[in-house]
Amino acid sequence: MINRTTPSLAVFIAFFSALVGCEVIPVTATADDARLDQLMSSMEQSLTNQATVSAELQEQRQHLELQQQYLTLMSRDIDEAVNDFIEENCPKAEACPAPLESAGKMRVGALETIWLPDLDLALRARIDTGAKTSSIDASNIKPFERDGKRWVRFDVVDPTSGRLISLERRLERTMGIIRSGKQVSKRRPVVKMSVLIGDLEQIAEFSLSSISHRDYQVLIGRSILRDVMIVDVSRENIAPYTQSEMPSASKENVR
Repeated sequence: MINRTTPSLAVFIAFFSALVGCEVIPVTATADDARLDQLMSSMEQSLTNQATVSAELQEQRQHLELQQQYLTLMSRDIDEAVNDFIEENCPKAEACPAPLESAGKMRVGALETIWLPDLDLALRARIDTGAKTSSIDASNIKPFERDGKRWVRFDVVDPTSGRLISLERRLERTMGIIRSGKQVSKRRPVVKMSVLIGDLEQIAEFSLSSISHRDYQVLIGRSILRDVMIVDVSRENIAPYTQSEMPSASKENVR
């Protein structure tokens, strides 16, 4: 009789042996997982550092605000102390007298109405501290000789009537005028005339020239202003206007 259990037992023994002979392979972490863990750790450390820095900055800001408040209070206390010291120890400043009045000089504006006794005319004059010699608008200027001396005859327009007033004066000298950008010098005759500005009358030199294109007929220079007048260029017609009491017919020619 054939035993049927022998092959089955052999198969079972072979299968069991195969199971016992299998080696269990453990699962290992890859390199990418290690780098990811390192990156996460770095991010956590960076966040921690930022939180620490932010807290320190906030603390410093509060400290600076306290210092600013302290400095403001200290500055206020110093100002109050200085003001109290000045009030207690420094005398009150007294108003100084007006320098123009104390100097005894007459104040004139940039434009003034002056009186020329030799012409019996009131003319509008420009006060010019940049000019040394005064000048008057004249026409028909004709030099001539009298008693061996040089004289000059000229006309001045009366601004009220428009008529020409002739006057003869001895020629004092001639002055050269150089136009801007030109080399040729133009000579102007210079005469002496009496002039009244405010209540100050004096004899001064005037050059004869054509200035009719301007809004004044006379230019007053430094030779008349010096030591007796102060110019306030911001104002006009501030000098008291007066006329000479002596009529021009009784005046002698200025020699």
